[in-house]
Amino acid sequence: MNLFQSLKQHFTKTAPNRSPLPAPPPDPEPEAVNVPTITVADLQKELATTQSSGAQPPLLLDVREPYEWNQVRIPGTLHIPMNDVPTRLRELPQAANLIVFCAHGSRSYGVAHYLIEQGYSARSLDGGITQWHRQGGAVEVSGQ
Repeated sequence: MNLFQSLKQHFTKTAPNRSPLPAPPPDPEPEAVNVPTITVADLQKELATTQSSGAQPPLLLDVREPYEWNQVRIPGTLHIPMNDVPTRLRELPQAANLIVFCAHGSRSYGVAHYLIEQGYSARSLDGGITQWHRQGGAVEVSGQ
């Protein structure tokens, strides 16, 4: 038998009959995190109530970019850009009632989700600072 025929015979042998491996078990579904939201009207009521009762008001966390914050902001808020939140968690009191907001509410929803996973109490402001301003919420504007 020549070399070519020997190689051909070697590679064309049928594999022994093996039963297929069982499929691996499916990955467990991740536990869903419910991200509570709050409307501007409800936040304004909550702020008024805590102010009149002397209770601790929620901590407003602005997660917009610095250039956005420089243009307009809600007075008295804590500003930590979204991408900096993981490295600046120690700046957030663990017992705080956090209201997270951005321009329209999309980024804040994701940040609130992350904070809840880290053990914080957080809600996302529906409509963000845009809706806040539209509904008469106080803002500071650069140059004023």
